[in-house]
Amino acid sequence: MRSMSLSAAILVGFLPLASQAAAAPFDGRWVAEMPPEPGPGCGAAVMNVTVVGDTVIGQIPSRNFLFRGTLEADGTGPISSGPDAGVIRFSGDHFEVNYITPKCGQHHVLGDRAPSDADNARMAAERQQKQIRFAELTKTAEAGDTVDYSALRALYPYTEYWDPYGNRTDALVRQADAAAKGGDCAQAMPLLDQTLKYDFTIDSAHALRADCLKASDPRRAAIEDGIANGLVRSLMQSGDGNSEQTAYVVSTAREERDVLANRSIELKTRETEIRGANGHYYELLDGVSLKDGVTLRKVYFDVSAYVAGRLSRAAAVAVVAASLH
Repeated sequence: MRSMSLSAAILVGFLPLASQAAAAPFDGRWVAEMPPEPGPGCGAAVMNVTVVGDTVIGQIPSRNFLFRGTLEADGTGPISSGPDAGVIRFSGDHFEVNYITPKCGQHHVLGDRAPSDADNARMAAERQQKQIRFAELTKTAEAGDTVDYSALRALYPYTEYWDPYGNRTDALVRQADAAAKGGDCAQAMPLLDQTLKYDFTIDSAHALRADCLKASDPRRAAIEDGIANGLVRSLMQSGDGNSEQTAYVVSTAREERDVLANRSIELKTRETEIRGANGHYYELLDGVSLKDGVTLRKVYFDVSAYVAGRLSRAAAVAVVAASLH
């Protein structure tokens, strides 16, 4: 996450001393975890930014995107990458970037100071403990015992298989659903097993398992049904979506879709990962009620787990990389 291109490193190394001293409060490395955006090659990405004096150099390695900029004393300044231009703004330990590219459209990126080696080590250790706790909770749920499903859902982003945008699981669930509806549970069950290995928090996968097991194993079916209901209740009771303060707390895009489906809302527009005054991240979705096709609905989601999960994963990678040098 902290690497920068050779050309960027050379530019920083030869900046004039006067320039290096101009914006000292913002000197250092910064990082932003970017959610996926519409367009080919515009998936989830990492933006690395280095500030030396009043000079800013940033890049998005996976998109082969490099930009430069100049800061004013207040931490704000223009950036450009060829014909593409925008604005970057630093404040305290946070920064934001607004720019437009022909490939991925308009961007609003939020980030923070890059974690230190000690920060990465701490986050990696916390990640391991959270993975252990997640495994304990899933085992408890599978045994049919009482589980805090809110805690289970909150821990999922720290697992190795975290699949926030359904890249691994969406197709598996569709295939399993089609097989189960066709009466072929022998085909559906292995697909559901694989799905829940990737994401134990998918309520519909547990519900399908329950349907398939009702005849052959009623006790197991009841447990799966209980897990499905527990996950749905946890999600829908996490908020009401009417404001940032009462936003639904989610860990995956699928949970957002589930909320909209349960409330009979068709999505129209989305504002992605807005930083709230409390430091949490939110998404604001605009939709239309399917009950009358007219009533407009605004629904807030607390998506802080997306950012925390990506930072945790990056920290674990950084610790492993440091151990190899």
